[in-house]
Amino acid sequence: MPAPAPHGPTPDLLQLLTNAERLLQRRLSAILRAEQCSPEAWRVLTLLAAEGGRPMTEVADGAFLPPGTLTKVVDQLAEHSLVYRRVDPLDRRRIRAYLSPRGRQLHDRIADRVRASIGELAMPEFEREQLAALLSTLTDALSRHPAVA
Repeated sequence: MPAPAPHGPTPDLLQLLTNAERLLQRRLSAILRAEQCSPEAWRVLTLLAAEGGRPMTEVADGAFLPPGTLTKVVDQLAEHSLVYRRVDPLDRRRIRAYLSPRGRQLHDRIADRVRASIGELAMPEFEREQLAALLSTLTDALSRHPAVA
């Protein structure tokens, strides 16, 4: 049986999301520091791990990085043999980034630590799945209906 709704004003959604994001970011930052990986590099590794090779423009969008910053991040990752770039075989004007085997190992190691850290929370799996579904729905709705200035 769900807990009764608290009396008083409904919590502000933006405040709740911001607070949750900051607290999660602190957890992630501690893990990334231990692995000597920046949050930007982690976002790139995660995108490449999920989909294999991707055009650099898609990586920039998915990692929330401007193209110049993405180039610097990918250059650093390539220097450490974590990613590599190739010309797109279907569109030779585009460059695709790929996760190397060493990059896959780093990604998997960090992902395991992140899952373990989230698993430490007193939150059942079905609630985490519900939260992920709700956040996905919110993100989709916000994407379909952008703010008007």
